[in-house]
Amino acid sequence: MAKQFNIGILGASKVARKFASDAKIVPTAKLYAVAARSLESAKSFAKDFDMTCSYGSYEELAGDQNIDIIYISTPNLFHKEHAILCLNAGKAVICEKPFALNTQEVQEMIQIAKDKNVFLMEAMWTRYLPTINKAKAWIDEGKLGMIKMLQGDFGFKSEGQEDIRFQKELGGGALLDVGIYPISLASLVFGRQPEHIDAKAVLTGQGVDETVSMQLDYGNQQVAQLSASINLCTPKNAYIIGENGYIHLPAAWYGKLAYLYNSQGKLIEHFVDRTKDIGYHFELEEVIECLLAGKTESDRMTLQESLEITQTLDAVRNRIGVKYSIE
Repeated sequence: MAKQFNIGILGASKVARKFASDAKIVPTAKLYAVAARSLESAKSFAKDFDMTCSYGSYEELAGDQNIDIIYISTPNLFHKEHAILCLNAGKAVICEKPFALNTQEVQEMIQIAKDKNVFLMEAMWTRYLPTINKAKAWIDEGKLGMIKMLQGDFGFKSEGQEDIRFQKELGGGALLDVGIYPISLASLVFGRQPEHIDAKAVLTGQGVDETVSMQLDYGNQQVAQLSASINLCTPKNAYIIGENGYIHLPAAWYGKLAYLYNSQGKLIEHFVDRTKDIGYHFELEEVIECLLAGKTESDRMTLQESLEITQTLDAVRNRIGVKYSIE
């Protein structure tokens, strides 16, 4: 019988509910415990997902000896603190993106994971989506030739200024909330950090980046044109353009379709992801596969890549003039 891993969820957020909903379909995972800022919230979450334990403090969750993996979904400001809490308790950690607020925090998390020899991974759920996998396979097969350009946008109309995304003191802003997705795709496509970054942003009166436009230059005539917003609904497309054609990913960050065109714009292949779930379970399956193989990090979302993506985020923030209070 396959080993079953008990899952703890730290932070009863909306995204945690999506993660929990998908985690239920992973046969080697059991939703075991949840912790929230209040015991009442934790109990409500646990009841909804038939979990064994609920805690009103994160320390109790980290200290539960029955938990194997902890998924962290608290506000961006607390990612480092909560990841380190769980790593010090010897728990495998999958931490929601962004990994942390800045490069220094990510470096601290990685160092502790290595010192403790404990698994750590950023929860970049789009990295494991079937459509993204298919696009990467087409690229690796040489269908596009040399990749020259990536275009990607992710924008939506938020619930208003009271939305947590507009709370700068918690690490809010379009860049860290959704801009990280096209940046992560660029990292996957080009396989390295950009050599030069240009960026502009629309800032709120509180200094929160509500819309960001970025151009990343990777050298060798390879560029990425990316945008993100928490105040504008955008098409949410991604185009990966090469010498011999291009890939279109509609609703790229959660879509079910991928199209491959030749250099004349003729459709030559398409892919349909027929799974009915959201897609959060793929990242959990990756963690479990890694743990079963005795790994302390993923080969598909390495700690070094997460660090490099954070460095890119820092460079963009430097360009648009966004700093957090802890900095």
